[in-house]
Amino acid sequence: MALPLGTVLDGKFKIVQVLGEGGMGTVYKVEQAGSAGTAPYYYAVKELLIEQNVSAEERKTAIERFGKEIALLRDLKHPRIPSLMLPFEDRGNYYFAMEFVPGKSLEKMLETAQGPLPEEQVIKWGMQICEALSYIHSRVPPIILRDLKPGNIMITPDGEARLIDFGIARRFDPNKRTNTENLGTISYASPEHLGSITMPGQKRSAQNPGQLVQTDARSDIYSLGATLYHLLTNYEPDPIQTPAPGSILAKNPRLRTIQVGNKIICPIEQVIIKAMQQNSAQRFQSAEAMRVALQQCLPNSQPTALPATTIQVPAMSANATVIVPTIGTTASVNGANSTMSTGISLVCPKCGFQNRPGAKFCKRDGQPLLPGATAVPPQVRTQTAPRAPIRAQPSRQPIRAQPVQPTQPSSSRIQARPSQSIKARPVTTPAATAAATVVNPTTAYQLGVQHLTRKEFVQAINMFKLALSANTSYETLYQLGRAYRQYGQSLKDSDKKAAQENLTLAVERWEEAIRYKADAFDVYFQLGMCYRDLELYQKAEAAFRKALSLNPQDSAVYYQLGMVAMEQGYSREAEGYFREGLKINPNHALILVALARLYIKTRQARNAIIELQRATRIDSTLWEGWLALGHAHMELREWKSALSALEQARQNNPNVPEIYSAMANCYLKMSKRAEARQMINEALARDPNNLEALRVQKQI
Repeated sequence: MALPLGTVLDGKFKIVQVLGEGGMGTVYKVEQAGSAGTAPYYYAVKELLIEQNVSAEERKTAIERFGKEIALLRDLKHPRIPSLMLPFEDRGNYYFAMEFVPGKSLEKMLETAQGPLPEEQVIKWGMQICEALSYIHSRVPPIILRDLKPGNIMITPDGEARLIDFGIARRFDPNKRTNTENLGTISYASPEHLGSITMPGQKRSAQNPGQLVQTDARSDIYSLGATLYHLLTNYEPDPIQTPAPGSILAKNPRLRTIQVGNKIICPIEQVIIKAMQQNSAQRFQSAEAMRVALQQCLPNSQPTALPATTIQVPAMSANATVIVPTIGTTASVNGANSTMSTGISLVCPKCGFQNRPGAKFCKRDGQPLLPGATAVPPQVRTQTAPRAPIRAQPSRQPIRAQPVQPTQPSSSRIQARPSQSIKARPVTTPAATAAATVVNPTTAYQLGVQHLTRKEFVQAINMFKLALSANTSYETLYQLGRAYRQYGQSLKDSDKKAAQENLTLAVERWEEAIRYKADAFDVYFQLGMCYRDLELYQKAEAAFRKALSLNPQDSAVYYQLGMVAMEQGYSREAEGYFREGLKINPNHALILVALARLYIKTRQARNAIIELQRATRIDSTLWEGWLALGHAHMELREWKSALSALEQARQNNPNVPEIYSAMANCYLKMSKRAEARQMINEALARDPNNLEALRVQKQI
């Protein structure tokens, strides 16, 4: 039985709505207590439901299952999966709090529509769920959802799909022959959910139990296919049956069809039938493979970057197929494993950084992002007179840092910190396997772009160098510089020397590119960021100023110039740059956060709070903004407000030790030592050398 509205759980969660009740628990919408006077913070709290008359063994099993759900969620961080916030006990009952997802479930949307949902929107939601499945299936060991259905998919007010229930999810064990428990909703369950499979035409019985099997990643693919069937027809699929050819189109004649040869087929029907094959080997072998196939079912799907390749999607028989164009994909008709390129969304058009889905600004350079922006390679242009091959070599003259001149801090006097000379050397790479077989420089370039998009930096470097060995072009030099820089960025925590060497090689490639294109805004911008990485601030400022002269209305350049000034302690100059950027784009969340940090540093906490409240309204998922807001409230000794902001930061990124150490500090100031110790443990588990956590630990 659900608890009354107004009940306060764990001293801080006030129940405001019952979201759902089921056989395994009740889910509440709660408001964080103590947030009066500010915008309320909502969470979802799940309660473990244990009947009073159950046996001790059944009670133990339910508690263990609830604990497993918490353990699974604790390690998951994905924009399409709500984040776990806090497990707790209250009055002898078990609970956990997690991110609240506003919106409606697909089950509710079907009830409201009383008919099939729009095909294009359903396909896009299916692709988004494939992204979440790819994430959980790639965990070690893989996580299998096992209860994917319309009721467990939420659609937010901005049309994004989220998975919300991991109550019976499990970790895949390759040593098991079957699952310990066979759970799930039968209409969406794969044959493996029953614990065994039988030969076609045979019925399961005591005399014919079938072959023992356990659910794996392909079981979730079956369930997603069954879910799409329901959404597009408004009929629940028949349990443990592959839809017959034409049956989906018969239930919804409005579905899009195309002509292949002399046949009229329905692409989305073919994808659903393939996903719901009885034999798991004949389904899509990965969620990414299914996502790519769904993408090609969209009308006016984008052409591929590489020369067209195709896969055949087997449906009900080997002769009933639909040809689906895809990107760099290989597959076989009868369900062999497919290798699919990953479609990366929200890639910064300037620096190529892969931002989280939903980001409004690039985390690395502050460039505004368009929803769905991808890394689109520029058209390859070869020179009419090919030049000699370009090879990565050490710099002819090492780049030397200049000492900082702190006097007269004007915008024209940003100097570099002292540092040692940097000598570039080529990246050491494994034997060039695929590179040796590629001859066409255009193909090598395109493969390099794909490797770079997938963050396979060494392979990307090899491909771009191979392209340069045949023809030198501005585009290839630019992309090679990007590959070197991103590779250097990836090494900065593990091998600082190699990181600097690759950053320097990036500088060399871009300086070469400028000789081909003197007005290359993107190159000057990249150079500025690279010099900033190398702490060569005078060179960084010069590059950014050149970029600004080429594009005076780019707020990201002002953001970078402000960061260059702030990192040297030139607060007034930094503020001026940030203000100029905000004139161009008043809703630039990263500039607002940077400006607020500047205010915190200069003891202007109230001004910082104003800017950070704007930033978090613009982008509520920007954990850096919430963390800075927590620090601003801490400066003013407003501990409760600080904790509220820090909770938001933790909800959006639970892996940052500074969040927990700041929370520990707040709890200590409020004389809540037990909570402070818990936060210290969380911080030190993530970073044993966290200075703030160690300092607070000594004070307890």
